[in-house]
Amino acid sequence: MAANPVVTLRLRPIIIAYINDLARVGSYGKGRSGVIRRFVENGVTHAVERGVIGKRDATEFGESPEDEDDA
Repeated sequence: MAANPVVTLRLRPIIIAYINDLARVGSYGKGRSGVIRRFVENGVTHAVERGVIGKRDATEFGESPEDEDDA
């Protein structure tokens, strides 16, 4: 599996508070980064399904096809 690069995000304080709330609930991910990752991945998946953006081949990024399913 390819290494995950670090991405810096700037979010409004109220959004960070919501993310903290979701992290405490636990069903949306472990910690803030897990919550953010889940929502970003869901958004990308929906955009691909709706044809807003094209689907990419995970192998071009050093991932196996199975890794795509785990995302």
